[in-house]
Amino acid sequence: MPYLVFASVLAYPFLEIMSLVWLADMVGVVPTLLAVLLSFGLGVLMLRHQRLGIGLTLMNDIRSGRLGLHSLFSVARYYIAAVLLIIPGLMGDVIALILLLPWGKSAPAVGSASPSQEGVIDGEYRRVDPQNQNDYTQRRIDR
Repeated sequence: MPYLVFASVLAYPFLEIMSLVWLADMVGVVPTLLAVLLSFGLGVLMLRHQRLGIGLTLMNDIRSGRLGLHSLFSVARYYIAAVLLIIPGLMGDVIALILLLPWGKSAPAVGSASPSQEGVIDGEYRRVDPQNQNDYTQRRIDR
């Protein structure tokens, strides 16, 4: 097993170089270099822009008691994807884009109804006596 890990770590740079050569052969050298520079810039932007946001999200999860494996895994996926985008290569970019896809169940949005509350409509009501002619609910608004 350790030999398999060692061989895969050794083979990864060669596979990345081969994928870049294949991409340059298919679309050209200039678009390949632009794709590498674009993925590098996107990875750096992801690391710089979301550092504070992810830290605040984790702190909010810790305070509310919702810190679990899912939230930690989403943070790790984001950072691994950013590092893979920084490393030049087509395979790393594809793996990074797969890591950025939303996985699993996301938390329901604030204010959205859960499945147990689908038939409940929140509102106010007042009982009206139909015999009472002075009831204000009988008047029309447009007059």
